[in-house]
Amino acid sequence: MVYNDDTYYFLKLITNRRVKILFVLLMPLCLFAQAQKFSEYEVKAAFLEKFTRFVEWPAEAHMEDVNKPFVIGIMGENPFNSILEKMYANQKIKNKKVEIRYISVLEDVKNCNLLFITQSKNNRVDQIQYYLKNLPILTVCDDIRYSKKGVQIMLFVESNHVYFEIDQNAVKLSGLYMNSLLLKMSKTINTKEEKQ
Repeated sequence: MVYNDDTYYFLKLITNRRVKILFVLLMPLCLFAQAQKFSEYEVKAAFLEKFTRFVEWPAEAHMEDVNKPFVIGIMGENPFNSILEKMYANQKIKNKKVEIRYISVLEDVKNCNLLFITQSKNNRVDQIQYYLKNLPILTVCDDIRYSKKGVQIMLFVESNHVYFEIDQNAVKLSGLYMNSLLLKMSKTINTKEEKQ
């Protein structure tokens, strides 16, 4: 995400690290809501990187190996067009180059660090989630129908604002650790409790 000079100056003035993190995370939301300078999927693409700042992958994900790319997989029809390629051409995630992969075969998801499941895969989300069970892959979607099916983060638009909700049980099952700061900013659901 590219910020203008005023925003950059404001970021430099913020000394409290938590406030700075929150501001940086919320910036795409503010820009999207106030000025409509960015499309919905530009904002969502920026959120993917913001989420990773608050997530820790287990050792088996080899995040410390900067020679291996951070892989963002897109499963289903691509709503981002070329936004992801442009945004992550030079931007790194976890100090790793970002590689965008378009997944057509379910078995290929195991090579992803983050998987975005598009609305076109609604009829296969249960099968996808069953395959992903216990794998350290951050799953994100933007379809309200996925929120109780084990997808970890769901993005949604309401009154020109991008919001997200988190399924804490899905996060725990994946072996990922999510910072409480991110959990506090989300609408948190608990699928385990809802199924009882």
